[in-house]
Amino acid sequence: MQQKQQQSNPITLKSTQSLDEVQQLINKYFGDQSDMIFRKVGIGNDNKHEGLLVFIQDITNQDYISEQIIKPLKSIPQQSDSTSYIDYLKDTILITGDISISSDFTTLFDDLLMGKALLFIEGQEQALSIAVDDWKGRQVEQPSAQTVVRGPRESFTESINTNKALIRKRIRSHDLQIKSKRLGKYTQTEVSILYLKGVADDDVVQEVEKRIDKIRLDGISGSNQIEELIQDDKFSPFPTIDNTERPDIIAASLLEGKVIILVNGTPFALIAPVVFMQFFQTAEDYYSRFFLASAIRFLRFISLFITLLAPSIYIALTTFHQEMLPTRLLSNLAAQREGVPFPAFVEAIMMEVTFEILREAGIRMPRAVGQAVSVVGAIVIGQAAVEAGIVSAAMVIVVSITAIASFVIPSYSIANSIRLLRFPMMVFAGSFGFFGLMLGVFAIVVHLCGLKSFGVSYMAPLSPFHLRDQRDTFVRTIKSYFSSKGETLEKSKK
Repeated sequence: MQQKQQQSNPITLKSTQSLDEVQQLINKYFGDQSDMIFRKVGIGNDNKHEGLLVFIQDITNQDYISEQIIKPLKSIPQQSDSTSYIDYLKDTILITGDISISSDFTTLFDDLLMGKALLFIEGQEQALSIAVDDWKGRQVEQPSAQTVVRGPRESFTESINTNKALIRKRIRSHDLQIKSKRLGKYTQTEVSILYLKGVADDDVVQEVEKRIDKIRLDGISGSNQIEELIQDDKFSPFPTIDNTERPDIIAASLLEGKVIILVNGTPFALIAPVVFMQFFQTAEDYYSRFFLASAIRFLRFISLFITLLAPSIYIALTTFHQEMLPTRLLSNLAAQREGVPFPAFVEAIMMEVTFEILREAGIRMPRAVGQAVSVVGAIVIGQAAVEAGIVSAAMVIVVSITAIASFVIPSYSIANSIRLLRFPMMVFAGSFGFFGLMLGVFAIVVHLCGLKSFGVSYMAPLSPFHLRDQRDTFVRTIKSYFSSKGETLEKSKK
């Protein structure tokens, strides 16, 4: 909702207002703005009309204003018969792409903040709003978070218009629908909802719009805020909305009947609805041969279980179920743990927390130093802890394998969820052994089966089970990346 639209008596432009009165009204509304430019322009060869051009210096293209607005206004011939001078300027003289006419100062002021120039004409009760914005931003670059060996090298930027263009470059259909809104009382951030008409489910589209319309914030700084406010279960560790910086993934998601949310100022687009299996599929799968992609996909699921359960299994085996280990292995583990003063559970918690600290330190530090800190820190601390007798060598191996396996999971959001759940799983294993481990796994599965993403079952197509849709769940079948399968979402709803 726009900042001033809630006023009951909107201020409108009157033909009796002079240009000086208009300038005073603008100064009163915005205050003392050093970057706001007021320029009076004589219109026509004989300067018969006088105009006031208003724009914000830092967010507009002043060369464009000079060439496409001021110069044409100066060279206007004697006006032919016309019912409205404003319409005459809009339809005949000014050739810029986006021009609108309004008499409402609220609308005009909002356009001014969006990077448009306002043109007021003496004696006219309407003004022109002309698009001349020139927002500074980075160019289209390679994706940094979702890289592929073979595939497109384009990624989204912070400009929502650039992101829309990258999507339209891949989806050249009149069925691609784009609905834009503005959120944030002060930021007036542009948010766009994209979907393919006839492919996306109408109920899902309406639900997405309904949840976005309910957002009431002073400012929107990124898509993560919208994701948190519109997701289904705010207290679930699992994400019910996906995000990506790759236009090709967005194009594929649109063809699958999903709804896309773009937010101006952030290079990550939101995808809704999503299912759990989607987080283990990458663009790389569809740019590689199917048997290689399928093998790597199986490796990701194996890494999922290692990341979630490896420390818990080690704790359960060494604490409650030593009889399940081979005798020689049990003897080696007992010899290693002979001088360790802590039980396996405390030992695992200490090592996991230490590794998480190293991981976060590596992320927050400068890139050139961060990787060195993570690698060197892990080696030095792990070796020193073993030599000091604080932890066993086997525990260092288990924690290291767990950490490496977590990096195999392609989605950062789901990987963080698994990292978080690893700690309660260790508590279950340290308290009840394999019985507690199975209890924790059962609780996670029940929670996953109960989740929904905008009306779609989170575990589809496994629960509810659809045999036809299993072809691209665990195994990447021989088919196009852009094959439409929007019927999966429809069948997975209630």
